[in-house]
Amino acid sequence: MSRFSKGKKKKDPAISTASLPDIVFMLLFFFMVTSVSKEKESSLSINKPTASAVTKLDKTKTIFNYFIGKPKSTKYGKNYRVQLDDALVPNMVAVGTYLKDQRAQHEDVWNTEVYNNFKVDTKAEIRMVKGVQDELREQDALKVIYSVTEGN
Repeated sequence: MSRFSKGKKKKDPAISTASLPDIVFMLLFFFMVTSVSKEKESSLSINKPTASAVTKLDKTKTIFNYFIGKPKSTKYGKNYRVQLDDALVPNMVAVGTYLKDQRAQHEDVWNTEVYNNFKVDTKAEIRMVKGVQDELREQDALKVIYSVTEGN
């Protein structure tokens, strides 16, 4: 029987990383193109009224959404509430504070490009809508639109 010598161990060749930046940028562009920005979701149940004449607004405008409806979860109670951004507001003073902060951030376009969009349940009390409108009036946020569903 003959003996075979194993000799020196051979090393594996190094993996080339020259194409790695190309792959990373392709993945980055893929996710940038296919991703969709999340619209603000309401934690309130809202049944919007219908309207026969509807006008669509440019998406280039700055829009603040005010949701008024019953909470979907019972931990927030059963009464109608107001939601700004992603949080329910405890009272109308919080609406005024929110508007002051937004006005400071958007002072240059406050009177030209800022719209206040109301998404109100059909059975909501008008005093809640009026309370938010009074806070808007104090901050000179006079461009108000109402979100409705298109119908007959």
